[in-house]
Amino acid sequence: MAATAAVTAGNRRRRSRAPAGGAGNDDAEEHHANPFIDTASSTSSRVQFRNVASRARWVEEAGAAEVVESKGKLWLTTGVTRGGKLCYNVEEIGFLVEKSALILLNDKDQTIGIEDIYEKIAGGKYGCSWDTFQAYKHLKSLGYIVGRYGVPWTLKNSSTSDTNQSFNKVDGTCSDITKSLKEMHIDRLTPSFEVYLPNSMFKKSSPGAPNFLLCLLRNKPFARVELEMLENNFGGIPLKYCHVDNNGRVSFLCFDEVALPRLP
Repeated sequence: MAATAAVTAGNRRRRSRAPAGGAGNDDAEEHHANPFIDTASSTSSRVQFRNVASRARWVEEAGAAEVVESKGKLWLTTGVTRGGKLCYNVEEIGFLVEKSALILLNDKDQTIGIEDIYEKIAGGKYGCSWDTFQAYKHLKSLGYIVGRYGVPWTLKNSSTSDTNQSFNKVDGTCSDITKSLKEMHIDRLTPSFEVYLPNSMFKKSSPGAPNFLLCLLRNKPFARVELEMLENNFGGIPLKYCHVDNNGRVSFLCFDEVALPRLP
């Protein structure tokens, strides 16, 4: 089994000021380049951020934000719906605020700055670590559709105030997989995100199977047998791996079997 470094990006950890009151004056434009498929040039797309900013209110009990004013079309592929309301997880909040596409408010309708949002992410108590955030925003900037692993895009009978419907919890199927991984003693490596290729026809109500699952690699390397057992647990959905080094450099990898030719 050989490791292939699919793409490496220099995402250095930066602290910046929050956008003042709304979107910036300049449009931010990113080009999609699929790091895992050779025909990326024929499936390229763009992610554009215009001079519009939605507004969302942070709900501490849920560890997420409820959108109170939605602008643009980012909601089509970002955020989850709970009880008919659009909500953003903390990694989505960080990404959108950095792009000047969202203004985050507290319960007194005061703007929460980017420094405070970074603190929420780095604290790791809302289902996302700093390294996971780096992986998320890099994939989103490339144009991928990214959702938390095992967290449904839509739930009709729930709300941000219903703590039993946490944005961090997974459904029964994923719980069974997690239990299986614990029995194999490799539960420290589980998917963080479900990732879809850019698709203008994407629907949260029927997203279909993801193109791949993304796992965050920790400090300790994994043995070949562990990776093989892991990949046999996800119904044929490919697994990709991400590593974030101490300088914030994001690397994506995949593993393929390689057969060496016989020597005479």
